[in-house]
Amino acid sequence: MAILTVRIFSVLAERIGSRHVEVELRLPATGEQLITALGQRYSAVDDFKSVIRLAVNREYVDMETVISESDEVAIITPTSGG
Repeated sequence: MAILTVRIFSVLAERIGSRHVEVELRLPATGEQLITALGQRYSAVDDFKSVIRLAVNREYVDMETVISESDEVAIITPTSGG
Protein backbone atom coordinates (compact mmCIF):
# COMPACT_ATOMS: atom_id res chain seq x y z
CA MET A 1 0.00 0.00 0.00
CA ALA A 2 1.12 3.51 -0.74
CA ILE A 3 -0.15 6.92 0.26
CA LEU A 4 -0.74 9.26 -2.67
CA THR A 5 -1.25 12.99 -2.34
CA VAL A 6 -3.90 14.07 -4.83
CA ARG A 7 -4.46 17.67 -5.84
CA ILE A 8 -8.12 18.66 -6.06
CA PHE A 9 -9.38 21.63 -8.09
CA SER A 10 -12.54 23.64 -8.63
CA VAL A 11 -15.93 22.88 -7.10
CA LEU A 12 -14.82 19.50 -5.79
CA ALA A 13 -12.08 21.13 -3.68
CA GLU A 14 -14.73 23.39 -2.17
CA ARG A 15 -17.05 20.47 -1.41
CA ILE A 16 -14.27 18.36 0.13
CA GLY A 17 -12.84 21.35 1.99
CA SER A 18 -9.26 20.86 0.81
CA ARG A 19 -7.10 21.28 -2.27
CA HIS A 20 -4.94 18.28 -1.33
CA VAL A 21 -6.01 14.90 0.02
CA GLU A 22 -4.12 11.76 0.82
CA VAL A 23 -5.43 8.36 -0.17
CA GLU A 24 -4.04 4.94 0.66
CA LEU A 25 -4.01 2.75 -2.40
CA ARG A 26 -2.40 -0.48 -3.53
CA LEU A 27 -0.15 0.45 -6.45
CA PRO A 28 0.01 0.21 -9.35
CA ALA A 29 -3.62 1.28 -9.67
CA THR A 30 -5.76 2.82 -12.37
CA GLY A 31 -7.33 6.25 -12.25
CA GLU A 32 -10.70 4.55 -11.85
CA GLN A 33 -9.45 2.71 -8.75
CA LEU A 34 -8.18 6.00 -7.33
CA ILE A 35 -11.52 7.73 -7.91
CA THR A 36 -13.36 4.79 -6.32
CA ALA A 37 -11.11 4.93 -3.23
CA LEU A 38 -11.63 8.69 -2.93
CA GLY A 39 -15.39 8.23 -3.35
CA GLN A 40 -15.43 5.86 -0.37
CA ARG A 41 -13.84 8.57 1.76
CA TYR A 42 -15.50 11.68 0.29
CA SER A 43 -19.10 11.37 -0.90
CA ALA A 44 -18.70 14.54 -2.98
CA VAL A 45 -16.41 12.61 -5.34
CA ASP A 46 -19.31 10.34 -6.29
CA ASP A 47 -21.48 13.42 -6.95
CA PHE A 48 -18.99 14.60 -9.58
CA LYS A 49 -17.76 11.23 -10.87
CA SER A 50 -19.28 11.67 -14.34
CA VAL A 51 -17.45 14.98 -14.95
CA ILE A 52 -14.10 14.39 -13.22
CA ARG A 53 -10.99 14.82 -15.35
CA LEU A 54 -7.83 13.09 -14.20
CA ALA A 55 -4.37 14.52 -14.77
CA VAL A 56 -1.16 12.59 -14.17
CA ASN A 57 2.13 14.43 -14.35
CA ARG A 58 0.32 17.54 -15.65
CA GLU A 59 -1.32 15.80 -18.60
CA TYR A 60 -4.96 14.78 -18.94
CA VAL A 61 -5.32 11.01 -19.03
CA ASP A 62 -8.15 8.50 -19.20
CA MET A 63 -9.36 6.58 -16.16
CA GLU A 64 -7.58 3.40 -17.27
CA THR A 65 -4.16 5.05 -16.93
CA VAL A 66 -1.95 3.29 -14.40
CA ILE A 67 -0.73 5.47 -11.53
CA SER A 68 2.56 4.87 -9.74
CA GLU A 69 3.87 6.24 -6.46
CA SER A 70 6.07 8.90 -8.07
CA ASP A 71 3.25 10.38 -10.19
CA GLU A 72 1.75 13.81 -9.59
CA VAL A 73 -2.01 13.27 -9.64
CA ALA A 74 -4.76 15.89 -9.91
CA ILE A 75 -8.54 15.72 -10.11
CA ILE A 76 -10.26 18.52 -11.98
CA THR A 77 -13.98 19.24 -12.18
CA PRO A 78 -15.67 21.88 -14.33
CA THR A 79 -15.86 25.38 -12.96
CA SER A 80 -19.19 27.09 -12.50
CA GLY A 81 -20.23 30.40 -13.93
CA GLY A 82 -20.96 31.81 -17.30
